[in-house]
Amino acid sequence: SSGRRLVAPAGAGPGAPSSTAGSEGGNAPTGSPCDLSYDVELTGVRADVVAVVRIGDVLDVALHRAGAFETAVCRTRPAGQVVGTLANVEGLDELLGCLRTHHRYAATVTQVGRLLCRVAIAPVLG
Repeated sequence: SSGRRLVAPAGAGPGAPSSTAGSEGGNAPTGSPCDLSYDVELTGVRADVVAVVRIGDVLDVALHRAGAFETAVCRTRPAGQVVGTLANVEGLDELLGCLRTHHRYAATVTQVGRLLCRVAIAPVLG
């Protein structure tokens, strides 16, 4: 699978993947519907841009429109170059809706290669 939403079961121990989004597709009573976290491999990775990306780098998650299509992309900081696109991600429509309402997300690079970039996406607090 190229992308999955991270959800911590009730009582999960330290180090468990976490999100306040409920595992049944609803939202935890204390969380915002835009408190989303993902572990995803980007698609359409641009070789020229990913060549300068390193594990631990933080990328911005942004809306990208091409004609009638809208998707989410990860961009380098501060240059804003598109590294790759989020596709085949569970809950992508929710993420797009949150981005449209100006919620911000950061993607930390966890794996990188010539045409590969895997990121952990989480909300930007504050």
